[in-house]
Amino acid sequence: MKKVFTYIIFHTLLCISLLAYSQTYSAEQIKDDLTKLKTEIEKYHPDPYKYISKEKYQSLYDSIVPTIKGRLTLREAYFTLLPMVQAIGCGHTHMILDKRLLSKNPSGSDRPKYFPFSVRLINNQLLVSRNYSAEKKITRGTEILAIDGQPVKEILQNLEHKSYYNGDGINLNARKYYTIREFRKLYYIWKGEQDSFLISYRKQGQEKPKTIKIEAKDTYFMEKMLETRYPDVDEDTTGMVSYRVIDSTQKVALVDVRSFMYDFKNIGKGNFEGETKKIFRKLEENKIENLILDLRGNSGGLLEYSIFLLRYFTNQPFEAYRLGFRDESLQKLKQDYKKYDGVYAREAASRLNTEFSVRSSDGFLESKYAQKQRPHDEFRFNKNVYVLMNGGTFSAAALLVSKLHNMGVGTYIGMGCGGAYDGCSAAQFSTIQLPNTSLEIYLPLGKISYNIDAEKYNKPILQPDFEVNANLDDFLKNEDTVLKFTLDLIKNKVRIR
Repeated sequence: MKKVFTYIIFHTLLCISLLAYSQTYSAEQIKDDLTKLKTEIEKYHPDPYKYISKEKYQSLYDSIVPTIKGRLTLREAYFTLLPMVQAIGCGHTHMILDKRLLSKNPSGSDRPKYFPFSVRLINNQLLVSRNYSAEKKITRGTEILAIDGQPVKEILQNLEHKSYYNGDGINLNARKYYTIREFRKLYYIWKGEQDSFLISYRKQGQEKPKTIKIEAKDTYFMEKMLETRYPDVDEDTTGMVSYRVIDSTQKVALVDVRSFMYDFKNIGKGNFEGETKKIFRKLEENKIENLILDLRGNSGGLLEYSIFLLRYFTNQPFEAYRLGFRDESLQKLKQDYKKYDGVYAREAASRLNTEFSVRSSDGFLESKYAQKQRPHDEFRFNKNVYVLMNGGTFSAAALLVSKLHNMGVGTYIGMGCGGAYDGCSAAQFSTIQLPNTSLEIYLPLGKISYNIDAEKYNKPILQPDFEVNANLDDFLKNEDTVLKFTLDLIKNKVRIR
């Protein structure tokens, strides 16, 4: 009897789950979610009208409402609501990629199958970087011309508008960066799961395109293929920050800062502050005169790590940043803490009341504690600095780039930064869940101002002194175009600051 009861319960829950996955939503439900989304963003986001006026935001809302007709699937609802999130131009505000959009099986027992390639966009050509499929004919550098009969140019244009990650502001460079980085998932949520892809491709040196059918693959298969086909590729790096001498004659070293995220998995490999201190000791011991600071693809993390690194490049105290909350945002944060019935949550809520008690001229509640930072006493670096950046340089990494630039430190090479020059919305976060679709929006609650001198640079996004992107020859040789260009600058003693 107990087995029969368990069987009935299991299949009842499965049917409910299947219904949820196949569910559609009425126009009124989607309009209700759209209104909720707009209201919550305007109420709690610390700076919703930094990049779009209130009037234009309302106009966007008014233009979307009439397009909502009939019944919509979850995917259709997602893409209907997405423009309202993208429009505020905040890289920390995004639609959370709902797991229901990444599965055709409600039980989750089947892994989603993706387009089985890593790709790069070079000279407006979509090139295969790594092939995770079972088909060996597609090699590195193969140009993908079309997928299922649709030209790549059209695909990329569509995916750029469907990207759930963006940089700050009207940042087309960041949008392109995330489109390529997230190509597989973006294509999946746009088209849904497919068993195979009909690919039109052309190998380097060949003129006539060819067509091939490629099976979609899940992440497990692709991980195994990575191990088999690319044994020299170590996806598990040695940590967040690394150091190597590139040219002992020219006294050139590269410090690669991959992330400012706290990494629990790599905790045994050393902490960020400790590893960074070792690196700057080595810079002094090796008498390095030209330091290349690589921040490409660094999406940020802890501001404390970014500031810790910044302190090695200045010889006087500085105010790192200002953090402020709107009254509504601070209340939202306190409400979120109350959801956790624990001592630490109560203490955190209490600290908010005590610490954020200074009212700024623009109406934000700021910390009563000064954010003054002192330079490091040892191993300060005051020689030539070359900073590599791109559309993925964001958040805490963008703060570092902006502060260095504003302090008059560094020559900047690569592509436009992904983060804003003067500050961002971040620090503390909350989640908005929409009442009908249950789609969620990741929302920052704090406004961070970088305390920069706007007269030194009056553009919203820092542009490099030398715009450099990968070229085809270097890509095929697996060489770093931006790094090579920087080494030429050093060899010719070219520096801007």
